[in-house]
Amino acid sequence: MLIVDLPEDVLSIIFLFLDPKSFLALCTSTKVLYADYQRNPLFWRTKVATTFRTPISPLLKADGARWYSLYQRLRTQTRLYTWGQGVKGNLGQGVGPRLDPNLLPGSPRPQQILPLPRSPPGPHGRAMRGRIIPARPRPTTFQRISSYWPTEAHVPDDVGVVADLQCGGWSTIILSSSGKLYIAGCIDARDGRILGGQTDRFERLEFLTQSTSAIAQFSAGRAHVLALTDDGEVVSWDRINAKGLKIYSRHGGKLPGKPARVVAGWGESSAYAPDVGIMYWSPPKNDQEDDMVDAREVKERVIPNTTRALSADGTLYEVTAHVVLEGMIIWTTVDSKVWACQIDHDNEEDTEPRGPCIQLPGYFDGADLVKDIQGSFRHFVVFTGSGRVLAGNVDYVQLCFEAAQRTARENIDGQTDAVNPSTWANLNFILSSRPRDIPALQNTGVISVRFGDWHSHALHSDGTITSHGHEPQSCGALGLGEAHQGGRLRGMIKPQGLHPDTNLQPVADIRGRQVWFEHEKRDWLGYLQHTAEQHFASHQDQPYWREIMHDHAKQTMFSEWIEQEGRHWEDGPISCTSRLPETRQQTKPQHGDGLEFKTYFALAIGAAGWHSGALVLVDDDKAEQVRRKWIRQDHSQERGPDIEAQAMQLAWTTESFPRTQLPDGTEAPVAGDQAPEQTVENALRPWRDGMPTMQDLGLESSQG
Repeated sequence: MLIVDLPEDVLSIIFLFLDPKSFLALCTSTKVLYADYQRNPLFWRTKVATTFRTPISPLLKADGARWYSLYQRLRTQTRLYTWGQGVKGNLGQGVGPRLDPNLLPGSPRPQQILPLPRSPPGPHGRAMRGRIIPARPRPTTFQRISSYWPTEAHVPDDVGVVADLQCGGWSTIILSSSGKLYIAGCIDARDGRILGGQTDRFERLEFLTQSTSAIAQFSAGRAHVLALTDDGEVVSWDRINAKGLKIYSRHGGKLPGKPARVVAGWGESSAYAPDVGIMYWSPPKNDQEDDMVDAREVKERVIPNTTRALSADGTLYEVTAHVVLEGMIIWTTVDSKVWACQIDHDNEEDTEPRGPCIQLPGYFDGADLVKDIQGSFRHFVVFTGSGRVLAGNVDYVQLCFEAAQRTARENIDGQTDAVNPSTWANLNFILSSRPRDIPALQNTGVISVRFGDWHSHALHSDGTITSHGHEPQSCGALGLGEAHQGGRLRGMIKPQGLHPDTNLQPVADIRGRQVWFEHEKRDWLGYLQHTAEQHFASHQDQPYWREIMHDHAKQTMFSEWIEQEGRHWEDGPISCTSRLPETRQQTKPQHGDGLEFKTYFALAIGAAGWHSGALVLVDDDKAEQVRRKWIRQDHSQERGPDIEAQAMQLAWTTESFPRTQLPDGTEAPVAGDQAPEQTVENALRPWRDGMPTMQDLGLESSQG
């Protein structure tokens, strides 16, 4: 019997015993294996998870090309970016731009940048053929207390490949592929008092048995960090200057069962063991009375009916995911139901929640299966199989608890099941009270959502990140830039006053506003806003400039044009009269893997408090190619006898403020020229993805 004759599921199991080199060699032995199995999703997903400890989202589809490409690139292209407020060092030290330092944000003058690298002269004085890849400059680090734009954070060389990140209330924590945790900032700074010191460099979180057991998975709460080791032990930290404590049960020894995951919440810790259920407890404090103490007993409680079980008809019942919010735990089950219980306790000897567990309405309609739940603090989202992202918060869940309690009090004969929403008298009112779902997250491939105090980020399967919410005291948590240095053109609203909050136009929740990582985009936005302000100052009689700067509707419309330009940045600039660049139609795969990633491809996101972070794959070669597209050479300068000097400028600094037709029919006037004729330079710019309607942007049509 030939190996190719084995069933596919059997072959997939056999493949898992091979290393990648042996697997690829086997696939090249026959055409059938090469064609059908070289990009086997199970094999490459498993190798990514086991080699790099990368968490696997249940929402990602079985895409073999994706996992194969990730396996190739994770070791060399993973970068950490952070932004927002970092007064506790939680952003880590920044890494300077890997471009010319003259490229400053919002500079009003045309910038000259360094000449492109040229081939060295050959033996006869002529340039040698062949592509010369410029050496990557050595990065410079700097301290920072805030960042409005995503900035690369310095990760020490000994950390290795970063596999995952999460944000705590005052910290950023990363997990290396070798199973070690590192932290920047401080774990607990409630009421302004720092517990256990702080650091702006990523330092290791240690525990006594770390040499024999690596970290498999971790979770960051508001003021503590929880980790699960390869040996199934649970470790907790409440400060950075003390070793972590293993969690022991109130009955002595390790927690019961074999924990499969841990979740650190707003104030409580939690673990899920399939044969026990969801356990939760108050995080222990490491008072450092004895440096050799490596464990602490806790008063764990178990949520009833969360144990994996088989019904009489053979149906499996199991908890698929859970989150720990402020005062409550919410979980999903394999039968697509969403449950909740309150975790406030007056008696620490309680072994179960003090109230009943209830089913939450509004998340399962009988057809669209529930796939996952994510959340923190006061907010959560439920993911469905069709791609919907359904919102929820603790206020909505509290209404559900009150309805269940009211039903129970009125249930004198005991015949009504108060935990079942269908028995609640005011069910329609409760359903109408559920938070509004964000349109930009519906059926757009969202695989992860992370919440800060007032902002949130969504990670999409195509490697993009969108921002939602607002920035308290304009701290930069959205990662969209500074409102007065180009952010206004993206729909940011910053009122006058001392430390005002920055809000987003409603269009951000309708169409989405992506987080950008290129420094050139930051410079472009700053240059455009400065140019618009100059036009407004010199042409105040033209209403267009006044409206672009101060009218919310015009800002909304123009910000959508800006968004489309940014999303097609890799295509390069497009002239007013030309068609879309040919690169738009190119589908040449990168790295020979059949899958083309963007230059900046986000793998994971984190958010908490007033800051955020992301793990991003960065293709330096592709970034340089894109950068060259936005450079225009000036051949007017004289060439020296020895060096063929070429002055180069960024494309947008050689043009006037972009003119385009807005969805309401208005057009920008020709700056400084009221003549009816238009030149190529001041002609109307096209919309990369087509002009949206007023209704698409959430605006009323001015024509009624």
